[in-house]
Amino acid sequence: MYTPAAFRVDDPAWIFAHVERHDFGMLVSAAPLMVSHLPFHLVRPEGEEPARLVCHLARANPHWQAFAGAGAEAVAVFRGAHAYISPTWYGQHPSVPTWNYDVVQAEGIATLVEDPAEIAEQMRAMAAAYEPTPGFDMDAQPPKYMDGMFKALVGVTLTVRHWTGKRKQSQNRPQADRTAVAAALDARGEHAAAAALREANGIA
Repeated sequence: MYTPAAFRVDDPAWIFAHVERHDFGMLVSAAPLMVSHLPFHLVRPEGEEPARLVCHLARANPHWQAFAGAGAEAVAVFRGAHAYISPTWYGQHPSVPTWNYDVVQAEGIATLVEDPAEIAEQMRAMAAAYEPTPGFDMDAQPPKYMDGMFKALVGVTLTVRHWTGKRKQSQNRPQADRTAVAAALDARGEHAAAAALREANGIA
């Protein structure tokens, strides 16, 4: 990912928080070139253990076969707030249209998880994270039905060896332009994009 110094974010705290906030990402394999859109669970690094991204695919989805055997290189992408930026919002000219956005890219080795018991644990963790309380109780479902569901899934674990964080939020513009862009985004109802710009630039 092209990341000029003005927009690069190396802070693990921001990167991990972004992934957890925008955890419906894209899993990309190189050989074959395929993309799957999936919810991910981030397992933060502990000690010498690197961070891992856990997800699952339908067994009917051929993408999982890209990670069979010893695994394969893969990339996960997590996009956050984004918006078109009009040059009419700037005070300094000449200028051109652009796009503001937050994104995190994780590169690593993806391996398969095919044990139904491990997949069940993944599903329990996902339900625990997203279900309201009280909510769906996986263990209250008919065991035969759930066993069939788990066998129809293939888990994927991406062991991350490199993170790239990028915040392209008008940092290359004068402070007055950044403030004006945030106000214009709010006026257009794009509050998430405005909030991201303010956060990236320390604007109250």
